[in-house]
Amino acid sequence: MMGNTKQLAELISSLEQATLMAQQIGTAVEQNQLFEISSSLRIAHHRLSAFLTTIPSSAADKSLSSVDSMQLGVEEENGEAEAAEEERSPAVEKVEEKMRECFIRNKRAKRPLSPSSAVVGTSATEKRSGREYGIDFDPHTSKLRALDLIYQFHG
Repeated sequence: MMGNTKQLAELISSLEQATLMAQQIGTAVEQNQLFEISSSLRIAHHRLSAFLTTIPSSAADKSLSSVDSMQLGVEEENGEAEAAEEERSPAVEKVEEKMRECFIRNKRAKRPLSPSSAVVGTSATEKRSGREYGIDFDPHTSKLRALDLIYQFHG
């Protein structure tokens, strides 16, 4: 019981921290800030998952169904169910868009093709056919491979 109380307290604090960090997604510019936000969200996700695994499935189903029916009844009476979803939808879309932009910015730029790879027009089947005839070494091809390596790592 004591472990669950401590786990619940950690979950609440990490969810509060993740909420504060999620609010900073639009204003975060530096890589360190984005890393902190991502880290905070992952920690909250991990703790929530760990907490949910400790709850027996039958108790979770009962509590979930009772909460849903209570919340739906209140929202339907006030007509707020649709309004709440409409408000939430643009916010969620905005966060998803920011996450996509962050992911795209963090992707490593692809290196352009080396000049020697454009010159070499041989395919794998042509290389295989050369080996079948006993031609294992081609100085021109090995020179182009060496230039490719130099260009890839030093260019």
